[in-house]
Amino acid sequence: MMAARAREALRQARAYRPGWATQRPSWTKQWPTGEAWVHIALVVAALGTRLWDLGGRTLHYDEILHAWYSWRFFEGMGYNHTPLTHGPFLFHGAAATFALIGSGEVAVRLLPALFGAALVGLPYFLRQELGRYGAVATAMLLMVSPSILYFGRFIRNDIYMAVWALLLIVILFRYLKRPRTGLLAGWASVWALAYSTKESSYMLAGLLGLFLLILAAPAVWRWVRGRTRLSDLPPAGDLLVVLGTLSLPLFAPTLGLIQDRLGIILVNADPNSPRIASGELVRAAAETGAPVGGGLYIAAFIVVVLTTVSIRLGLLWDRRRWPLLAALFSVIWLTLFTSVFTNWQGFFTGFWGSLGYWIAQQEVERASQPWYYYVIGLSAYEFLAVVPALIGGAYLAVRGALFDRFIVAWAVGTFILFSFAGEKMPWLLVGITLPLALVAGRSIGTLAELARQSRMTPAAYVGGLAAFTLAGYAAYRSIMVDAVLPDPGFWFAVTGALLAAAGGVYMAHRMRLDPAVAAVAGLLHAMPRAPVAPAIAAVALGGLTVLLALTVLAAGRASYSYAGFERPSELLVYSQTGQETAYAAECIAHVAEASGKGNDGLRVFSGESDNNAWQWRWYLRDYANVEYRFIHETALSEPPDADVVLISQAVESSNREQLKGFVEVGKMSHLWWFPNTAYADLTPLSVLRDATTREGWRMVTDFFLARRYGGNMYQSNGLVYVSADLATLATDCTALRASEGV
Repeated sequence: MMAARAREALRQARAYRPGWATQRPSWTKQWPTGEAWVHIALVVAALGTRLWDLGGRTLHYDEILHAWYSWRFFEGMGYNHTPLTHGPFLFHGAAATFALIGSGEVAVRLLPALFGAALVGLPYFLRQELGRYGAVATAMLLMVSPSILYFGRFIRNDIYMAVWALLLIVILFRYLKRPRTGLLAGWASVWALAYSTKESSYMLAGLLGLFLLILAAPAVWRWVRGRTRLSDLPPAGDLLVVLGTLSLPLFAPTLGLIQDRLGIILVNADPNSPRIASGELVRAAAETGAPVGGGLYIAAFIVVVLTTVSIRLGLLWDRRRWPLLAALFSVIWLTLFTSVFTNWQGFFTGFWGSLGYWIAQQEVERASQPWYYYVIGLSAYEFLAVVPALIGGAYLAVRGALFDRFIVAWAVGTFILFSFAGEKMPWLLVGITLPLALVAGRSIGTLAELARQSRMTPAAYVGGLAAFTLAGYAAYRSIMVDAVLPDPGFWFAVTGALLAAAGGVYMAHRMRLDPAVAAVAGLLHAMPRAPVAPAIAAVALGGLTVLLALTVLAAGRASYSYAGFERPSELLVYSQTGQETAYAAECIAHVAEASGKGNDGLRVFSGESDNNAWQWRWYLRDYANVEYRFIHETALSEPPDADVVLISQAVESSNREQLKGFVEVGKMSHLWWFPNTAYADLTPLSVLRDATTREGWRMVTDFFLARRYGGNMYQSNGLVYVSADLATLATDCTALRASEGV
């Protein structure tokens, strides 16, 4: 017996191999599956759409603000955080990009483009919650979304915030399934980055915090009643405690919302507040959003109290982990807001000023957009996400799992909060579209799964696609053609749609009558019950394909159309620098080179009037001799001492005498706005009235399909002059002159 045991032990010893030898190397274990390759392909495609001709469009007016201060930071002139330009992450990221590849339009937009591609890859990590088809559909929606594509090629904070938001959702649901300290570290780090990016992070924190509180409410209530310890909270409670304790001191400025009742100034008013003009409010001589006078001491006391509460709760939760998480959050936040510890004023502007400034800013309502502004924007651009989200969202809210209900609540909450906020801008569509894309992707994935399970045939899908396309074309003909009844195109489309629908249903049911058809014939009792799912899936997927094609058209037209850059007619445009600015910069560069003066010797004068000069700070940043002067109210008293003169057309007549020694080489529309007067006065009654007229439908159809707008865009026009002795060198101004006729 003992000999047998000895032989067995010897056999096992000889057969033994250590774990590292029996395991496959990690690089072989992580080979992508077929599903992963689909997501990789989508990310690669997204990267291509974001990087294609990235520097082609002239920098937007707001982009120039971000690019200019990032460039100054890169050049060693420092960066001081100001709430007006949101968080410091953007400026640090852009300055780092300049350090790696140099400054330029491509470098300015490179990091946003990379983040835009990364956003498309994140649904892969939610495939268990979204479903395999749903994750792919969500990634596709994020890739083709016109607003996300446009502002993913745009140096603003919104694409960064979209990545942080979706990454937080990934961490949240990963932690709920399998709590790990590493995920808590990621949770704290991403929140620090979010707060350092944009103030919309406070809205996101409120929504996610409310969701976590609902999940952890029973355990929290037991703790409040003293029946359990804070350290015994479930995973949702862990996330809530970390988010709450790290965020609570930053929410201190919200008390400024009730400062009138307290009789102190915790949030100094914006100088443009309508209540100042009416005499209801007195503004102190201090920074907007800052506490003033006695309010300064109250603010300091509030911060100390909230910080003490946070520390106390954090240590009660976990004395070992919370200090590490708080330190991680603080290091990231402090490093960015103090500009890598070179601007300690940033601690105060970040801690109180960030939220305080935007609380004061809301009643100003910059851009003066109506409450339904985002309804118009979503209708014009994000219909591919809106339609399935509206249809599928109701089902998911009632019958869905926890994740389904969460994303529906996130989408609804975000839309309400952004619509309620005073300032409404086109780039905020990114934050609204993101949760809508998740709801739509989940809904489309459910539909695709239905089609797979019901064995919908490809022919049925083609029939649904053809029916939807021809029905849409028939509707288009009925709108655009006055005499519909004798129009052969209309009847061709109607007939084709009916035939395609019938063929799709026939193929979907494999030669079996639909119950609805049988019921009409009175034969339901004699016919076998055939499932309607394939027919529904065929028509729905066909319709979504048509919407996808229209979305790709809208996205490409907004992001890549040069005619659109010259004379923009997109709702996504707000204070867009005219494309001619880049042509004028090329002209100036040619004059500098051909004259032998170079960037150091060429003298440029730019009049500060009618928004004419701001863009030149970026495009002439490498020129040593550029003079900026206000000439709107005070005309030039003598000819400018310059080789090139850039002025607004509004001051041309008052300065014509002093420009006799210069030759005009081109006109330019240097700034554009989409006029909100086009939709500012809409009412339910006016919409209903227009919906009953062919002219109203034509106007909407023209804008939707071709971006033809009957009114005039708001614009500021400028002129480019070159001194008479150098005028013959302005040969590269041909593009500028040609653009005048676009």
